[in-house]
Amino acid sequence: MSDFTPATTGLSRVFIIEGRAGPEHEPVYHSCVRAQALAKGFGDITDIECPDPNRPGAYVKVGSFQSGEERATITLEGRFAVDVRSELMRLASKRCAVDVQLHFGTCQDLSNPNDFSKVLYLEEARLMSYNTEDLGSLQSADEAAVNESVEISAIKVYDITAAAWAEKAGDLVTNEVYDVVICDEVSCGDCGDPSGGCERIYSITKAAGGSPGTPPDVVYSVDGGITWYAHDIDSMLTAEEPSAVACVLGYLVVVSNATASLHYALLSEFDKYGTDPDFTEVATGFVAGGEPNDIVSLGTMAFIVGDGGYVYRLDAPANGVTVLEAGTQTFSVLLAVAALSTKFAVAVGEDGVILVTENGEDFSLITTPPVGVGVDLTAVALKSKTEWWVGTSNGYLYFTEDGGTHWTEKTFPGSGAGAVRDIAIATDSIMYFAHDTATPVARVFASFNGGFDFVAMPLGAGIMPDADRFNAIAACTADPELVVAVGLNGNGTDGVITVGKM
Repeated sequence: MSDFTPATTGLSRVFIIEGRAGPEHEPVYHSCVRAQALAKGFGDITDIECPDPNRPGAYVKVGSFQSGEERATITLEGRFAVDVRSELMRLASKRCAVDVQLHFGTCQDLSNPNDFSKVLYLEEARLMSYNTEDLGSLQSADEAAVNESVEISAIKVYDITAAAWAEKAGDLVTNEVYDVVICDEVSCGDCGDPSGGCERIYSITKAAGGSPGTPPDVVYSVDGGITWYAHDIDSMLTAEEPSAVACVLGYLVVVSNATASLHYALLSEFDKYGTDPDFTEVATGFVAGGEPNDIVSLGTMAFIVGDGGYVYRLDAPANGVTVLEAGTQTFSVLLAVAALSTKFAVAVGEDGVILVTENGEDFSLITTPPVGVGVDLTAVALKSKTEWWVGTSNGYLYFTEDGGTHWTEKTFPGSGAGAVRDIAIATDSIMYFAHDTATPVARVFASFNGGFDFVAMPLGAGIMPDADRFNAIAACTADPELVVAVGLNGNGTDGVITVGKM
């Protein structure tokens, strides 16, 4: 007997997002449109041959390569109407990109974009042609319904299901967890272990304290959150706390406001064989009054933000950091940073302060933030150079679509109380943020349409593990339904690691 529900053609519905998924683009349900067959080529295989040394006229295979991926294609078909204009023709005539979502379910209300068992996404889709069936008849035998159709070509196609959430590493996490990061990429095993791109997850915890105490831990998984391990950050003392974690140039890097330094260890030492990673502390480049609070990595380098409006650049952990911004734009504490590239980054902090760089060196102050003195910006995420998202210490979520000139509040159930602590963007369509109420109760919200609306996790009848707050959240771009939230357990003392995944 199968352990899944087979799909049938009657279980899917079509949504189209004109202008692509975004905070002001509503997914439109097309009640009389169906999706035909999907096709996606991942590249033909070509063998590389050399002459066979033992058989004239024969050849031996010495290698092979796979050509580039092709675009996904699909046809949408609907009923041609006699009394209203054709939406499919209008969208095709505009020649602008759209997002197409195919929602599947058995007992769901599939006209509701947030009620589904599964969604198939076709992002940045172009309508290449518009066609109809015969539009007229010459005799009674020719009478028939008239259908219209559009052929669609999309850059990206993927699917997600309604994820289940579960607490992980409960026997290892005895103290609050401050931050989490997913550092992985898809690999076939030619260079290192095979991976689906979401296997390696790293979180950092509060020090144990007490007498005798232990230093903070790295609690990590190398199999996508199934099995977990823990090791001390042995370059830190038992009374010292970490602030944030990232992966840079093959190293796990932990920054600490308490030590005014960074601590790094080889990523390869975080394995399933019991290797004890050896951390090294480096304080070079950090300035008194500019102690670090957050770090974001671009793989080959990282931006670090800290107290006093300081921003640093990290190129090689062993060499320390260099100062990019020495508090000339603001004296406010910077709490979070996000980056699109080595050139473009946005930092946010206390009293609504926002700094931006477009060349990777010089930061300028945004003079039109969504909040002012007395309200802190605690989280930031970037979808593009113009679309930014921020969360606040008093529980609000804001976005800008013009690079910080104008801001709009995005409401959600319970907004305006508690705090929004972190935001994660998995794809152009799928976003997450962590919010805790004033009670406190920790919650994760997700958007499946680029931030047009957000719903509390989990969907359906599932239960979110009990927590007081989620300090950080990480989503995997290779598998956007995998998300990890970490923070303080509902008992107010232990830490919690929660993983959403089917």
